[in-house]
Amino acid sequence: MVVTYTEKGTEITDEMKDYLEKRLQKFKFYYSQIMNINVILRLQRGRYMSEVKVAASHDIFFAKETASSWQESFDQVTDKVEKEIKKKKDKIKDHHR
Repeated sequence: MVVTYTEKGTEITDEMKDYLEKRLQKFKFYYSQIMNINVILRLQRGRYMSEVKVAASHDIFFAKETASSWQESFDQVTDKVEKEIKKKKDKIKDHHR
């Protein structure tokens, strides 16, 4: 799983990367076919906007969230993508029953 980062108006520190990568590891538990993840962090008018795009073998999962702190923004966006991935996994399970 390759993770790429883009920063606009702010800098993604090693601490931020470590925090985010720990949260992203959950995705592989639910969906093992993830190839790469693109993360964009923007700082606009004192608010952090995070975007996460997850590319898997035949699917793309995307979410965007805005919050007052980078940590809250990352938490919200990864939770949103995790829900999408779980929904897809459940749909696949139901189809194969």
